[in-house]
Amino acid sequence: MELDRMVSELFEEEERAREMARKLMAMAQRSADEASAERGSLLAFLRGPMERHMRWEETAIFPHFQARGLAEEVQVALKQHAGVREATEALANVAQGGDVAGSIVNVARLLLHHTNFEGDYIYPELTRDEWRELMKETVRQGI
Repeated sequence: MELDRMVSELFEEEERAREMARKLMAMAQRSADEASAERGSLLAFLRGPMERHMRWEETAIFPHFQARGLAEEVQVALKQHAGVREATEALANVAQGGDVAGSIVNVARLLLHHTNFEGDYIYPELTRDEWRELMKETVRQGI
């Protein structure tokens, strides 16, 4: 069913981001040159799919969780989104010869911390059926 696919894709996006963050951290710690070579593709991911994912969470998911009494957790997640965005821009603005690897480690660390936070504290608050209902409402609202 379409709603089940949407729920699965959401969790898969989180897992892909988590795995990417782990790989990027290891790569940046292993080789600054290798990390520098991945800068463009990382920025494309962070400004494309990751940004869309965070905006979608902010408009579709977080209001639902705030209504369930999880305002503090949502505020933490929003701060983490802001941190990822700030680190993304810092990576984009690293000057030639600057610490690209360090910036990649920073953004990857923030991304990993954020996806673990959501996976441990926010996403488990809903049952599969509640996730399906949330997806149905999201589709209905055109988000």
